[in-house]
Amino acid sequence: MTTGKVKSVCPYCGVGCGIILEVSDNRVVKITGDKEHPANFGRLCTKGSTAAAAITESGRMEYACIRPSRGTKPVKMEISAAISETAKRLRSILEEHGPDALSVYVSGQMSLEAQYLINKLAKGFIRTPNIESNSRLCMAGAGNGYKLSLGADGPPGSYQDMDQTDLFFVIGANMADCHPILFLRMMDRVKNGAKLIVVDPRRTATAEKADLFMQIRPGTDLALLNGLLHLLVKNGHTDPAFISRFTLGFESMEEFLEDYPPDKVSEITGIPEADIRKAAEWIGEAPEWMSCWTMGLNQSIHGTWHTNAICNLHLATGTICRPGSGPFSLTGQPNAMGGREMGYMGPGLPGQRSLVSEADRSFIEKLWEIPQGTLRTDVSGGTISMFESMITGKIKACWIICTNPVATVPNRKKVIAALEAAELVITQDSFLDTETNRYADILLPGALWAEGEGVMINSERNLTLMQQAVKPPGEAMPDWELIARVAAEMGYAESFSYSSSAEVYAEIQQAWNPKTGYDLRGATYERLRETPVQWPSAPDQPNDRNPIRYLNRQGGTGQIDHSDHISPDLVFPTESGKAVFWARPYMPPAELPDSDYPFVLNSGRLQHQWHTLTKTGKVQKLNKLNPGPFVEIHPEDAESLGIKDREEVELRSRRGLAILPAVLSDRVRPGNCFAPFHWNDVFGVQLAVNDVTNDAVDPMSLQPELKFCSVSLVKAAVQPGGELHTPAKDQSPASKPASTETVHPEEAVTMKQIDTLAGLLGIEAPAALILG
Repeated sequence: MTTGKVKSVCPYCGVGCGIILEVSDNRVVKITGDKEHPANFGRLCTKGSTAAAAITESGRMEYACIRPSRGTKPVKMEISAAISETAKRLRSILEEHGPDALSVYVSGQMSLEAQYLINKLAKGFIRTPNIESNSRLCMAGAGNGYKLSLGADGPPGSYQDMDQTDLFFVIGANMADCHPILFLRMMDRVKNGAKLIVVDPRRTATAEKADLFMQIRPGTDLALLNGLLHLLVKNGHTDPAFISRFTLGFESMEEFLEDYPPDKVSEITGIPEADIRKAAEWIGEAPEWMSCWTMGLNQSIHGTWHTNAICNLHLATGTICRPGSGPFSLTGQPNAMGGREMGYMGPGLPGQRSLVSEADRSFIEKLWEIPQGTLRTDVSGGTISMFESMITGKIKACWIICTNPVATVPNRKKVIAALEAAELVITQDSFLDTETNRYADILLPGALWAEGEGVMINSERNLTLMQQAVKPPGEAMPDWELIARVAAEMGYAESFSYSSSAEVYAEIQQAWNPKTGYDLRGATYERLRETPVQWPSAPDQPNDRNPIRYLNRQGGTGQIDHSDHISPDLVFPTESGKAVFWARPYMPPAELPDSDYPFVLNSGRLQHQWHTLTKTGKVQKLNKLNPGPFVEIHPEDAESLGIKDREEVELRSRRGLAILPAVLSDRVRPGNCFAPFHWNDVFGVQLAVNDVTNDAVDPMSLQPELKFCSVSLVKAAVQPGGELHTPAKDQSPASKPASTETVHPEEAVTMKQIDTLAGLLGIEAPAALILG
């Protein structure tokens, strides 16, 4: 039996690790890290190492299905017939009710080609504004903030900055659990002398490694960020020359910052004043420093403002667009960055363009060969609004691709009500039994990442080609192909007759944007088969990596000469060519604790599981490491409530209820609790944390405030003690806090399991590091 090797990319988080698949008899038999890939250099976390286990014998949707009527079991349907039925029903609703009656909800886990085609179909041909993505739940605030501060979405730097920086400022991100390979890269630099500041309401595994841990009161990050800038100004740690030459708006900041002295910030945030002063001093004195953040800041009604405030810190100190420095948001999904570039949320158009720009609309209309004036200027009201419009009947059909909103959207009862109210629900997924598929009228079988070709773009703008390693099971096919075939049968065959993903990608390359520097023209499929490429990548450009954006010499962001006739080193894609300071005042979250709901719930992820477990939940090794749901409660709160470790707890908000086993831990602050959102209906009843979470949204980015809601905690009346969702004591992911000096027996066992797993999988284990 011969074994072949195929290069690809990990299907999980936005780090975008390169992998090598060993294939035998149409099965992936082994995965190892690609030592030549610039994102990971051979390292892999437990999820990436075991990704092959979810491909086969894992409840795959091998064939299309249709429900004869709501509430009945799905019946197998031949794929061509299912595509025809999908197209016929969508066309019927379109003709009877108009384009606003159709919607699509897509994913940052789709390939670039699939994301491009669904946006082309929705906005260019169906002409509906109702296309939304699960990226609205995670990265919309960061993307919107980047656009306002710097002129375009995406980090200005790259992972290489981690190897050269002198200080990491990590806020609202648990890199050890959610971006493990970047965490290890960061720790390599820390071991070589860089300092690490971590800001988080919970003492995470990342916080355990910090030189300075600032355990902030939830929802007060903006006060801290403003307070740090206040001190940087007072301490003389700003860069007046940079501010003058490359920015606008600083003159309005100094008076604004007077409202954020350290004593007041300490009172708001709960962080000792001395620690606030120390953090500001370290930042101000660091030759190079970078900030890393993700959901802890984005999933807020002030998510856009958080990104503006972080950019303010870098602009004020001049630490941006140079090696070792800059604001760096950490993307959650493997191709959420690509989806943002394809414009699959709100007014977005391919190539970092927007429907609100007449020039951008005209460009895309020419690219798509549709009449000028076809593209509408009205845009989606966001994910929450879209599902609300289904409840009211304005939207009558929803096509959901590669995502599971019944489990992931906050206040999920609205999603369930929306799908029940809709006339037509289509789901396109690789797995048959998901929380959302249970509400579908038509189910289309999508191929998994190893079963087709397509490009994925990671957090640092790095393009990696997923190369097909195995054939998909049954009649499953890649998402791009399903989308193209449905579009063709809806009557748009002339514009959707693609023979390969490479043909779709070649069309995407034409959407390059000289204003923002977005350029894939030099990153051809042929080149990507040989090596990953980081955009901007102009034709005939020899470099595979372009780690710093907005450099004027790149020729991508516009050649602007100032009045002094000196061409600036940096040109930001704003109207003025300069970055912008924004004065963003601290304001409280949408929902504060009261006598009925006195606790604050923070939800999030665990290291060895992924999203709603459609993949990782099928992997026995990962389920041993993170075996089930829980709610972390501070021991003082547990004692006052009469709750003991591993007892079932009712977690209730104004919206819903979850019942979870308690884990007593001082990782959380008194008055706070933490619960992972991975486990939902497929794994048991009343496990869904998003039954409880708040769907209030940031008015600028429309991202919901998943990270903060008010809840009550009560010992459950019934204590079933079932094995399904009660973690074993020695496997609880947060049973006891760890420190850098002390490793508890439970954690030692877990780390031993990880090392053993690495050995079994043949992966190169990183240097010994306790991840908490």
